[in-house]
Amino acid sequence: MSRHDLVEVAIAAVARHPAVASVQLAGSRSRGTHEPLSDWDFAVQTQDFAAVAQDMPALATSLDPLGEQWEPLGHFPVYQVLLRGPTKVEYLFLDRTQRARPPLLPGADTLPAINTHFWDWIWWLATKASTGHHELLAEHLPQLHAYLLGPMGIDAAPASIRAAIDAFLPRRDELERRYDVSVPRELEAEVLRGISRLGA
Repeated sequence: MSRHDLVEVAIAAVARHPAVASVQLAGSRSRGTHEPLSDWDFAVQTQDFAAVAQDMPALATSLDPLGEQWEPLGHFPVYQVLLRGPTKVEYLFLDRTQRARPPLLPGADTLPAINTHFWDWIWWLATKASTGHHELLAEHLPQLHAYLLGPMGIDAAPASIRAAIDAFLPRRDELERRYDVSVPRELEAEVLRGISRLGA
């Protein structure tokens, strides 16, 4: 999908909601300061956040997402949509605030969300490492452990992206067997292909 097409589709997906006042390209891509793999950020203004928030999964279907989630750790609500590429589209509700949500404990109902959050975080770290921002690995790998890997039962914080993946995969698979649930693999495969191309 071209840049123009992505912007058009991403805006149209949410702008059609009756409670949305505007959707505009935001962040580094709107300023022209982005890296090639930067997220596509869109600022959303709405008169009824609760109604739009409830409908975001349905609105995002036109983007054909591999994964999607409400970012649980930000200072304002962000709906993240992960596409093939991998490409990440974020809808930012900047006029609202939120508190970080507590970590999810593994279970049949939560394992898919844990899986999506892990691959989203790993891809973000890989893109940052590929552009030389290695300091973010030192900051975020312990956070990744505290918020996702530790609650899954993984004892030590990973020292690298590869170590995080190598710790996550067998534990995730073990939890699938324990809770008799199968987590989709499409997002995982797309992120692993992207990391391979980056050499991260």
